[in-house]
Parts: sequence; C-alpha cells; structure tokens
Amino acid sequence: MWAAGCLASCCASCACGACQSVVSGISRRSARIAYCGLFALSLIVAWILREVAAPLMEKIPWINHFYETPDREWFETDAVLRVSLGNFLFFSILSLLMVGVKNQKDPRDSLHHGGWMMKIICWCLMVIFMFFLPNEIISFYGKSISY
Repeated sequence: MWAAGCLASCCASCACGACQSVVSGISRRSARIAYCGLFALSLIVAWILREVAAPLMEKIPWINHFYETPDREWFETDAVLRVSLGNFLFFSILSLLMVGVKNQKDPRDSLHHGGWMMKIICWCLMVIFMFFLPNEIISFYGKSISY
C-alpha cells in the first residue's frame, strides 16, 4: 500500500512538472495556438464524456430527477451541452476582460498572453461546475444554440 502511494505521488509530481513546462513554453506568438489547443481539448473532453458519462449522470440526483429516466442519448447530449456551456462561459469571460485593449502596453494584455496554468485550472473548474447546474439552465442553453 505504501508503494502504491509513493508511485501515485511520483506520477502526480511528474504530471504537474510536465504541465508546468508546457505552460511556461507558451510565448506571445504561440498564444493563438494555445487557445486552439484548449478548444481542441474541450472537444475531446466532450467526446469522451458523451461516450462515458451517460451511466454516471444517470446516478446523479440533481441531473436525473425525472419520474421516468430518459434514454441514454439524452444523457449523452446533456454531457456535451454542459461542456459546451462551460467553454462558452470561459471564453466569453476572457473576451469581456479584453474589451478595450488597444496595444501590448495595456496590463490586461499580459492576461491574454500569460497565466496559462491559471487559465487551464479555471477552464477545468468552469466545465466541472456546469455539472452542478440544474437541468433547466442546460435545457435553455441547448435550445438557444439550436436556433
């Protein structure tokens, strides 16, 4: 048991070191590529959750509070919508923070090009938080983007 704990600690440390080295390597020029990478990551997460999260979401009481449980497709779509809403809110907040930035001397410009570890953490938290929202909000979002 002790060895498993040590192994898990070493793996976590290596993962943190790898993330930090990737994040610190993002320069001003590659920020656009990093944003595209973050968006691509969200697509991959949505795809994985579409395939995997349906049985898990059926057990979450604030998501599956129906008298009759919907079919699996409903849960798959709901998982993708929740990731999509988290993505939408994350990028909307970032874009609102950048309104009025005219040049690179603006202090908010460093927020746009830097702070990638914090951005990734905020993105993860935003996506996770969407799974705690009630179905009504997700349904409204789903209906609003389908028109």
